[in-house]
Amino acid sequence: MSKLTSLLAGLFFAGTATAATAVDYTAMRQDARVHDELLGASIAYLIDENCQDLKLRKFRLFNKAMALQSYARGLGYSFREITAYVDSKIEQDRFRAIAEPMLAEMGARKGNEDSYCAAGRAEMEKGSFAGKLLTD
Repeated sequence: MSKLTSLLAGLFFAGTATAATAVDYTAMRQDARVHDELLGASIAYLIDENCQDLKLRKFRLFNKAMALQSYARGLGYSFREITAYVDSKIEQDRFRAIAEPMLAEMGARKGNEDSYCAAGRAEMEKGSFAGKLLTD
């Protein structure tokens, strides 16, 4: 899960670190853009980890991270709050618990690389957030 942690941190904070503190994540969880983009990144990460043919577009991920960070700052979230949210093991586990069943609905099966590749290619074809983070 440490690679997912890095991905989420990279997407949302782009490597600038501050100390994490206890934060109520309710508002962050309820923001549709923040939730959807972090979930999309989680889906792309899981596809990348399970399909050797598809890879994360790291430069695109970085650009998305900068845009999402700017958006969150515009909503009034501090760097500390953003970092705490991304670093939270609870939040990372929550995103994985949402992403894995979504991938299963797309036909991805644990231990079946071809099924993850097919799900990834379908996301790429749809032009979804996750699909835009992947490349052949």
